[in-house]
Amino acid sequence: MHEGLFAFEGDALRHHVQTGPDLDHVGWFTQIGLPSHGPAYDAILRGRVTHDVDTGRVIIGIYGAAYLSNRRYRQVVEAFELDEGEVVEKRLTEPY
Repeated sequence: MHEGLFAFEGDALRHHVQTGPDLDHVGWFTQIGLPSHGPAYDAILRGRVTHDVDTGRVIIGIYGAAYLSNRRYRQVVEAFELDEGEVVEKRLTEPY
């Protein structure tokens, strides 16, 4: 199980595996050439994968949508090598 950040650039998944909070989406997008602020940033479907040590669940947190489509969900699960039995999707509201 890996943790990190993800974003969909059109239909293509971009992901960044990390062992701690070394980057947020703004810093990561700056590195990979995606918009890091403004309406273009807000329009990118993005999220993070984290492990909740209290529940043992893996959280796929999404900004701007309640859930991922089935195809996008599968892409995230495969990219981060997640066990679907542990996954919970959650809408994120914090700014990054």
